[in-house]
Amino acid sequence: MDNLTGENFKAGNVRYRQANSRDLPELAEIFLVAFRESVQHYAGKPIGAKPIIDALAIFLDTEPEGFLVAVVGNRIAGYIFAPSKLSRMYRIAIRRGHLLCIIWRWASGRYGIGIRPALIAVRNQLSVWWDYRRDRKSAGEARIFSVAVHPGFQGMGIGTGLVQAGLDYLASRGAGRVRLEVRPDNIVALRIYEKLGFKITGQTRDTQKDWLIMVKEMVEDVAT
Repeated sequence: MDNLTGENFKAGNVRYRQANSRDLPELAEIFLVAFRESVQHYAGKPIGAKPIIDALAIFLDTEPEGFLVAVVGNRIAGYIFAPSKLSRMYRIAIRRGHLLCIIWRWASGRYGIGIRPALIAVRNQLSVWWDYRRDRKSAGEARIFSVAVHPGFQGMGIGTGLVQAGLDYLASRGAGRVRLEVRPDNIVALRIYEKLGFKITGQTRDTQKDWLIMVKEMVEDVAT
C-alpha cells in the first residue's frame, strides 16, 4: 500500500471516481472508523464490517453514479453518496431484496448484533423516512446522504472535494435543491458545507443526538 498520508500528500494525488462492488469492504472499514461514536451508540460494542457492506450495497444498487470515492495512490481515502432521488433508495432496498437479506442475516446471528441495537437502527431509519416524507416537497429529492473520510486523510481537503463532486453530479441530474443533515458539533463538516453554499434551515433529532438540516439552492449557482 502507498503511504500517501500526512506530509507527503499533495492535492494532485487525489482522484475521484465511481464506487464499485470491490470497494465495499474498504468503504465499510472507513465508515466504522469515521463513525465510531455512532457505531458505539447503536451496537454498544465494536462490530464487523459485514452489516456495513450490506448497507453500502444499497447505495451502489440505487444510484451508482452518485456513489463516489476519493482515491490517493491505491488507497480509498473517503466516499460520498449523493442520490438525486432519495425515494429510489427505499424502493430498491425493498424490491431488490436488500432489506430482507439484512433482516435474515441479523436474525440468523451473522452480524453479531442484538435486538436492542437493531431496534434503535430501525427507529432511526423510520425517523429519516418520516423527515423525507414530510419535507420532500420543500427540500426536494436530492441529498448528500453519507460522507466519510478516513482519519488518516482528514485535513487535506478531501472532504470538500467529495462534497463538490457530489454536487457536480447532482447538478448534472438537474437538482434544484440539495439537502443534508449534520451534527451541530461537527464543526469541520459545517464549515465545508457553508463554504459550498449550504444554509441551516431547521433541526431534527434521532436516538443519538440532534441534527442540523442544511439546504443548498442549486439555482443560485446557475444564475452566477
